[in-house]
Amino acid sequence: MQLRVESENSSLWSNRSFLLLFGAQIISLLGSGATTIGLALFAYRLVGADSATVVLANALTLRIVAFLLFSQPAGVLADRANRKVILVAADVVRAALLTTLPFATSVFHVYLLIFAINGVTAFFTPTYEASLPAIVGERHIVGALSLSRVAVDVEAVAAPAVAGLIVLLMGARWIFWFDAGTYLVSAALVVGATVPHVAKPPQRPSVRQFFSEITYGSRTILRVPALRQAIVLSFVEAIAGAAAIVGTVAYVRTVLGRGETAVAVAMAALGLGSAAAALVLGRLTGRYESGIVDRAALHGLRHGWTRRALLAGGFALGVVLLPGVLVPPLAILVVLWALNGGGQALIAIGSATLLAEHTLPHERGRVYAAHFALTHACWLFSYPLVGYASALWGTAVTFTVAGVACVLIASAASFGKSPSEAHLHDAPTS
Repeated sequence: MQLRVESENSSLWSNRSFLLLFGAQIISLLGSGATTIGLALFAYRLVGADSATVVLANALTLRIVAFLLFSQPAGVLADRANRKVILVAADVVRAALLTTLPFATSVFHVYLLIFAINGVTAFFTPTYEASLPAIVGERHIVGALSLSRVAVDVEAVAAPAVAGLIVLLMGARWIFWFDAGTYLVSAALVVGATVPHVAKPPQRPSVRQFFSEITYGSRTILRVPALRQAIVLSFVEAIAGAAAIVGTVAYVRTVLGRGETAVAVAMAALGLGSAAAALVLGRLTGRYESGIVDRAALHGLRHGWTRRALLAGGFALGVVLLPGVLVPPLAILVVLWALNGGGQALIAIGSATLLAEHTLPHERGRVYAAHFALTHACWLFSYPLVGYASALWGTAVTFTVAGVACVLIASAASFGKSPSEAHLHDAPTS
């Protein structure tokens, strides 16, 4: 079966299937980001100001719990069923669920819908990511991953503006219907794309076989030194990201005494820094890898730059958080947060590149799903740790403590054996 739908020699921008899926990713992420803002407003109107933050925090926690529960079964399905059908079905189901959210009359109803919507997202995201290597080809995978990271950053920067415009013109509940519409547009774009799939032969179901399939992705990641290192540094990414997401509002408003515009500027810097790093990394690696014909040489080259990118990102995240106790002014914070976003992008793209390097098409659903679960588990720990630390010590001290933790974890990751040795999956990703 043909696994690459476009020529290796063609430009990424001439790859019709990638462009359709990239467009689907951007528009659905934009809707999802707007919904996060809408959920905060909806919670405020449903339970009042005193309980709104609790409802939002619980909803975001349920989001990650849904990812952890459903992503690995979804990965098994992605390696057995038609991936295009999974993507389209997930979009349609999420759209249907979102249309009912404005009619929720209780907190329990909101929690139930958020859990269900993100449970379906756990089927979409790993399936989408596992499909990219076959769609774009080995030569363009880093560029595709960089653009996908930019799509995530577009959500962070543009979604608040979109949500604000919708609230101003039509009211808060229309945010959820807008998001439902973005999922339907995403589904239509996916229908037009060619999504390769390698189906496994059917096997007789058993409890032992199911457990083996569910844990396959995690076992694959944990036995490859490079992927283990990437997971460790993903914890650094989660700590630094949680520090920015949880602590920025309190730091800017309470410590610096600035308004909401200053908060928006600081958060925009986080997204812009990440997008800039992703684009630069994609461009540099494209030039760095050009002309490499031998598969083994390309594999070794990628192990080299991904290791450097992962460790550089890990140490950079620690360094930008360390000055927190010195209470940097807004202008300095904006620079630090741009570097924070850049460090997170280096880890995210380096990790995703290694996943593509160490997996074969028939197993990518399970391995990418396991990676999705493991990285979100890091965030599940980081959010409450940063939140409780901020309540106990204040955000300025918490930033510095988080920076120390990042430096220590990155140092531990760097002392391990260089994960560049050959591995049984170091075959071409075709």
